[in-house]
Parts: sequence; C-alpha cells; structure tokens
Amino acid sequence: MAETDKFARAVQTVYRGLGRLSRERARGADVTPQQAETLQLIAERGALSTSALAVLLGIDSSTASRNLSGLERAGFITRKKGTDDGRQTDVRLTPRGKRAAEQAQTKATTAYSALVEKLPRADRAKVLEALDVLAKALET
Repeated sequence: MAETDKFARAVQTVYRGLGRLSRERARGADVTPQQAETLQLIAERGALSTSALAVLLGIDSSTASRNLSGLERAGFITRKKGTDDGRQTDVRLTPRGKRAAEQAQTKATTAYSALVEKLPRADRAKVLEALDVLAKALET
C-alpha cells in the first residue's frame, strides 16, 4: 500500500505541475489549455473528426463540439464535410490556427526543456524510460 500511496502522490504532483505548464503554453497562443491541446493535435495528425478529437482529448463529443465552436469563431479552425464519410465533419487548422499551434508547441518545448534541465543528468534516462512506460500504460 505504501508503494501505491507514493505513486499516487508523485503522479498528482506531476499532474499539477504539467497543468501549470499547460496553462502557460495556452497563454502564449491566446487560447484555453484544452483549445491549445486541440490545436496541437490537429497540427500533429491533420484533419480530424469531432468524435476522433473527443476520444483523443478524453472528453465527450458535445464538449469537443463546444470547444471547436469557440476555435472556429476565433478563426483558428474550419469544419467541412468529411472526405471519407459525408456524415462526419473534418476539422482543419486555418493559417491563424497553425500559428497558434506553433506558438503553443514552442512554449511547451521551452517549458519542458527547462524542466529537463532541473533533473540531475544521471537521472534523465531513468525518468524518460519511466515516462515511456507510464505513457504506454495510459494509452491502453
């Protein structure tokens, strides 16, 4: 039980810290943290449907749709009938959305680089390996 408690405390601390970094990343692009994550996902993966975005973000489709409506009104994305399935709507970045995604990514890279620099050099490979293991566990 002590191992589980230690893990839970560590994950909660990391979660809060990454949340702070996420909020900083979003401020650079004048969007909410969830919107910044949405823009980055679209930038990384290309056109996505609302339902695919909802799954990737871990939110329900109606929340994703509201999130996308705000991004569309602000000129960050466009929504068009899907190329594969006419019932689906593909979400794409506008030039403004691409710039915002790039800004958010730059801020994230800078923040994560500063975080890596805080880790003792001897521990960096172990931390990266542990994060890879954790990321794989979270993907399933």
